[in-house]
This record gives sequence, structure tokens and C-alpha cells, in this order.
Amino acid sequence: MNLNPALSSELKQLIKLATPVSLAQLSMVGMSATDVLVAGNAGTIELAGMNLGVNTWNMIILFFMGVGFATQPLVAKQFGARSQRGVKHQLHQSIWMCLGLGLIATLVAWFGVWCLGFAGFDAQMLGIARQYLLVISLCAIPMTLMPAVRGTLEGVNLPRMVFMINFSAFLLNIPLDYALVNGLYGLPKLGGVGCAWATVVLMWVSFLIALAVLKWHKKLKDLELFSPFERPDKAAIKRTLSMGLPIGVSIVVELSMFSGAGMMIAVFGPIEAGAHAVAITVAAFSFMIYMGLAQGVTIRASQFLGAEQPNAAWFTIKVGSYFNMFIALLICIAFIVFTEPLIRLFSSDDSVIELAVVLLYFGAAFQLADCLQVAVVHALRAYHDTSSPPKYQLLAFWGVGLPVGVGLSFSDVWPSLNGAKGMWLAMVISLTLVGLLLLRRLLAHRQHTVLAGKRLVLGKS
Repeated sequence: MNLNPALSSELKQLIKLATPVSLAQLSMVGMSATDVLVAGNAGTIELAGMNLGVNTWNMIILFFMGVGFATQPLVAKQFGARSQRGVKHQLHQSIWMCLGLGLIATLVAWFGVWCLGFAGFDAQMLGIARQYLLVISLCAIPMTLMPAVRGTLEGVNLPRMVFMINFSAFLLNIPLDYALVNGLYGLPKLGGVGCAWATVVLMWVSFLIALAVLKWHKKLKDLELFSPFERPDKAAIKRTLSMGLPIGVSIVVELSMFSGAGMMIAVFGPIEAGAHAVAITVAAFSFMIYMGLAQGVTIRASQFLGAEQPNAAWFTIKVGSYFNMFIALLICIAFIVFTEPLIRLFSSDDSVIELAVVLLYFGAAFQLADCLQVAVVHALRAYHDTSSPPKYQLLAFWGVGLPVGVGLSFSDVWPSLNGAKGMWLAMVISLTLVGLLLLRRLLAHRQHTVLAGKRLVLGKS
């Protein structure tokens, strides 16, 4: 089948840009999957405790990182407008902003360690989770700074460097996790907490390498991105915050359905918590593919909008979104066909496997909806509309999903959907609703842009 030349060309450009972005995302998920794999083989209680710590940490750190994600479309727009000064200015102000966010995130994580003690979790599992959270807080600063640095690299069309950094961290995480969890090569045996120490080391190293790339990469040397380094600009930081805060809120709202569900599922004990950890890890791989391609759309559409080519930006959004949905369909089929082999990669506990297989069937069910909402959220970012997604997500996840999940999981309304299964059905319902609502919003944006263009043409004539 021969594709339309314009469609074929755009798809090639998107794949070229989005592939390293997707692979970079997958590398980060690969680090999390390694943690689950190594901790799971060390024992179900280690896996459950680490997963509780991870869920708590994700709720904290991804909010602060999300604020920094505004850097990517802002830099891409400056790059599309061929403003070297604009790129440099945005990078500096994003770094100042993200540094402050990193310090706050550290304090919030320490507060989270204290708060966990008030929950009714298994004592041994709780102890592991609190130790994990205390250690992982040591990398809050590089993790919140990374979106500023990474967003700049991606915004100026250097996503391959981000992938290389993340993939190297993923490869190094495998032996480091294994050694620290199991106490090999003279290192202490730390159990699930060893995964946190491995992450701390690798996040600091990755951040420093990313800084070095920005400073010395041959394509960026002439920009002198760090010389001189600007002082904080309150207006620029406020502008970035106004765009980034809704992204952070959006991530937290969505995570409240995933990490929050994981924390509630942990109340049912280590088996349910372990099954959720395994199934959500497998499902996270597909999410990162969708998000990587969607970020490629954000970058390319932002560049077109910076160059004042709105029709080209919309064409990019359409092509990228359709391609993303096609990938989601393939992944949905793969989850159904290869459910048990995928689950067995992460656990040898038969009870965990039996439940995780059922949960992954729910995961297959929400692939298209999850893909749709990710694609639309990132398309809206290109238009600098970051305030709409959290509104719809609040309605779908908290207004609909949370009551449904709690009602099914903690009651006998539908006995076969007690525990983790009830939460996962709620995810399917919530993701479907939010995807449809956000699509409606994106189409309204496009209609507004078309009408504004027509008025401009009529005014000139």
C-alpha cells in the first residue's frame, strides 16, 4: 500500500524524532522493571515493600518533574522561531525553577516517610517502604532538574543524546540493583532498598552527563548555553510555572489512579500488592511508547507553531495520533496473547502470577483509551494548553474512577471484582472517559484556530 507522499514524509520525520524519545522513556521504565524483577526474586515481601515506597515516591517526584516538562515545548517553540537567545534564556530560567522544586521535593519525601507510619500496612512491608523513600529522596534534585536539561536537548532536535544517557543508566542499573539487593561483591545486602541506592547513584550521574552534553556537544557549542549563566528572571519563571504547574497536577491526578490504587491495594496484603506491581510494570512499557511518540508530536508541532505554520502543526498532530493508536492496537493484542509469559518474567510466586494475569487482561482493555488520552494531552501542550487536562482528569479519575474502584474493591457489590481487580476495572472506565473528553477539547482548539485564520485572511483582504 502506497502512502500519500506528504503523509509518508511526515510519518518518517515523526518516527525519526520520536523513536529516541520513546526509547529514552522505555529505558527509564526498564530501570523500574529491573527493580521489580530483582526485588521480586528476592521475595514477595521485598517486592511489596519496595512497590509501596515506589508508589509514594512517584506521587511526589513526578509532580515536581511534571512542572519542568513545560521546558520542552517552550524551547521547541523558540528553536522553531530560530531564536538562539530564546533557547538559552528558557534553559536558564527552567534550571533555576527546577532547582527550587528539587529542594521542595526532598522535604516532601521526608514528610512522606513520616506519614506512611499512620497507614495500616504490614509492619515488615512498611519498614522497607519507609527506608526506600528516605534513600530515594537523595536524588530529588537531579530528577527535578533533568526535565529542564532533557527538554532542551529534545527541543533542539537532539533526542538521541537523551536516549543514550537513559539507556546507559538502564544497563548499569541491572548489575547495580542485583549487587545491592543481594549483597554481592562485598556490598551490603539491602533488599528492596538497594534498588533505591542504585537509582540515586545513576540519576546523579545521568544529570551531570546531560549537562556536559549541553555544554560541549558539537551542535550546541556555538550557542554557549552556559556562558554567561543568567540570573533568575521572575517573569520568565512565573510564565514557565504557569504552564508547568498544570502538567504536574495532571500527572498527580493520573498517578492517583495508578500509584494511589497501588497504595490502596497494598492494604489487601503482599500477594495483591505484588500482583499489582508486576502487572502495572508490564503495562507501563506500553504507556512509555505512547508518551514518547506523543512527545515527538509536541516537539514537532511546537516548532511548526514557532515558525507560524499552524496547518503543518495540525497535520503532525493527526499523523502522530493515528500512528500511536495503531501501535496501541498491536500492544493490546500482544498483552492478550502473551499474558502469562510476560508476567512470569517478574515473579515466580504462583499466587502473584495467577492474579497478575487477570490484572493484565484489564491492562489490555485500556490500551486504546490510555493511548488516546496521552496523545491528546501532549498535542494540547503544543498549543500551550496545559490547564484543560487536569480538569477532565479530576472528573474522570477522582469523580468517577475513585468511587467505582473503592466501591468494588472494598465491598461485596460485585464479589468477583474485590481487591485489585476492582481498582483495575475503574482504571479502564476512567481512561476511556478522560480520553474522549480531551479529544473533544483538542478538536475545539483546532476549530478555534481555523476560525481565527479565516478572520485574519478576511481582514487582510
